[in-house]
Amino acid sequence: MVLNSLIGWLGLAGLFLLLVSVYRRREGIRHGLRRLVIVGLTYIGVTAYLVELKWPPWQAVLLGVFAAFVVDAFIPRRSRYIRRSVRKKAINTFESETGEKFNPRIHELDHMIPFSRGGSSTPDNLQVKRRQENRAKGAKSPWWDFLGR
Repeated sequence: MVLNSLIGWLGLAGLFLLLVSVYRRREGIRHGLRRLVIVGLTYIGVTAYLVELKWPPWQAVLLGVFAAFVVDAFIPRRSRYIRRSVRKKAINTFESETGEKFNPRIHELDHMIPFSRGGSSTPDNLQVKRRQENRAKGAKSPWWDFLGR
């Protein structure tokens, strides 16, 4: 009875950590899905149009793939820009929690879930760290981040 209850709580805790990880990656996930939809619709549309024009199917598929690659090249990449209001919010949180003043020579803004792994530039994913700590961390995700492997 106790073991089943413990397994249930551990499962809920794991699910919670997974959801937090996905939530903090929402910006990267949204951008990836948008790219996928645009490229997929381009491929399907060009291929269907060429088949309607009585092109051989293999040529229609090849041109559809080519069109999808061309469209993908023009979709802008995610921006690393962090808005001023978001920066201020993260810095104010740091100053109120630690009582230490933010010094741009010593401190940097750090993405808890790294930007390169889909982390968003929102206040819930940003924290202020000392420059040495931030650089030593690199693009490593926190230990609880199941998706960061």
